[in-house]
Amino acid sequence: MDSLRDIQVNLDDTTGVALVRLFRPAKRNAFSQAMIEELVTTLNHLDKLDSVRVVVLTGISEGPFCAGMDIKELSQLDTAEAHRRGFLRDLTDAFARFSKPTIAGVVGLALGGGFEVALACDIIYAAEDATFGLPEIKIGTIPGAGGTQRLTRVLGKYKAMEFILSGDTATGQEFERLGLVSKVFPKDQVLDQALKLAEKIAAKSAPVAQLAKQAVLAAENTHLSVGMSAERSLYYATFSIQDFREGQAAFLEKRPAKFNHV
Repeated sequence: MDSLRDIQVNLDDTTGVALVRLFRPAKRNAFSQAMIEELVTTLNHLDKLDSVRVVVLTGISEGPFCAGMDIKELSQLDTAEAHRRGFLRDLTDAFARFSKPTIAGVVGLALGGGFEVALACDIIYAAEDATFGLPEIKIGTIPGAGGTQRLTRVLGKYKAMEFILSGDTATGQEFERLGLVSKVFPKDQVLDQALKLAEKIAAKSAPVAQLAKQAVLAAENTHLSVGMSAERSLYYATFSIQDFREGQAAFLEKRPAKFNHV
């Protein structure tokens, strides 16, 4: 197992499958900027390797998959700095340009940015009791890595609106019924099943699989880039709202947020 600090990669040259594991257990796999940069570097590297034909992205074996953004780091951003850095653009761009099929194997929590990373994959396999959510509104912001755009494309306006505005969660089983999760399994079978599917896909023609992926994305992503740009600007705008600061502070201080709606 080759390892960066928060990303572990296992390449199987006999099957053409790369297993990428998010591994920051002390923070429930929450994304720091350093972890994002490691994941971006990993995806860029794997896309260039002819020996890799499919990627499986997963978290810790028993969960979580990823609890979202590191709130301590997020709380340091303001709107101007977010625009200057293009915050999260490197992550969303890395998935957008990745040419090979990707499968998310989700066990445990997939919240906020963790859910958005799963949504950025081509197929989602999940534990029946996996917990998916976009709780950003509870801490005074909105999803910023594609959540408002991709969830609406899958669920439609009304269900996506309810989900995002309430910050409620749903299980893998519920999302399978709604067509967002491809299949659900007992949690101890998720990774094995994801790898089995990856090997099945990897056995097909690699260039044809990549063209098939492009064709499906062409149908899904019409005008997606426009929506992503709009979402990012709105996301950054929340960084200048007082309730954003209150939401971050409340989370870090482990107390309920007291929003003043300003």
